[in-house]
Amino acid sequence: MSNTVSTDGTAALEPSRATAWWRACHYELRHLAALRSTWFLAAIVVLLALWVPIAAPFVIESSKDTTDPELMNSVQWTPALMQIPALAVYLLVLGTGPVSTELLRGASRTTWLTAASRSYAFWAKCTVGAAIGILVSAVTGLLEIVGLAVVAAAKSVHPPLWGQLSGATARLALWMACWMLLCTSMSALLRNRVGPVLVLLLVPPLGERVVSALSGQIPGVHLDTVANWLPFAAGQQMLSADTARDAVLGGVVFVAFTAAVAMAGHAVYARRAG
Repeated sequence: MSNTVSTDGTAALEPSRATAWWRACHYELRHLAALRSTWFLAAIVVLLALWVPIAAPFVIESSKDTTDPELMNSVQWTPALMQIPALAVYLLVLGTGPVSTELLRGASRTTWLTAASRSYAFWAKCTVGAAIGILVSAVTGLLEIVGLAVVAAAKSVHPPLWGQLSGATARLALWMACWMLLCTSMSALLRNRVGPVLVLLLVPPLGERVVSALSGQIPGVHLDTVANWLPFAAGQQMLSADTARDAVLGGVVFVAFTAAVAMAGHAVYARRAG
């Protein structure tokens, strides 16, 4: 009888899945909000977003509209040489921090106790990171679009093509969500602070571009098609493709790559020692 009562009492004290999930996400949010670096990065992102409308009067001419390629690139934050949005560089700390900080401070066990399981802890980190990426891209996109609208009205130029600008912002939001997932997953895979940053910054501009440089150099092997659809090259296609078909295909490749890395990161995180 005593065993039955004890089991029922323990079951009654266990939180529901929704409660456990919210507890894990809330823990990650409070942890990030308590860091000064979070707010410092937020201020930098806002200043960078305001740079677009500040620079717009010097770019827009009376005969043009606000879908000028230079302004579109600013909204998308896509420097071609890096194959990653410049905005993503500033969020590397927030993306890799939740896992790398645990390694440095030995706080993993506290996280697992709070989140009820390692799976909850890992996916909560991924979810919070992806939400931050979407929020940041949406806020910066909104600031830029509103600023461009004001500049367009002041200079009496053609009205913005809102479909293109809002579409660029939506694609950026998806890219940033995947990027934050990659940051968290790569931190779990490499289990250090510097490694994930180096891999994520060097692989897109160097690794993939080495493959691109080899395009057509091997007789009978057409690497040019493969190089265009490597993960980060596909992500760039999603952001800046001229056709909807290429944008969708690029998004599918980049999202599939992100999902594979996230599953690998979860497998390693779930087995790691404290």
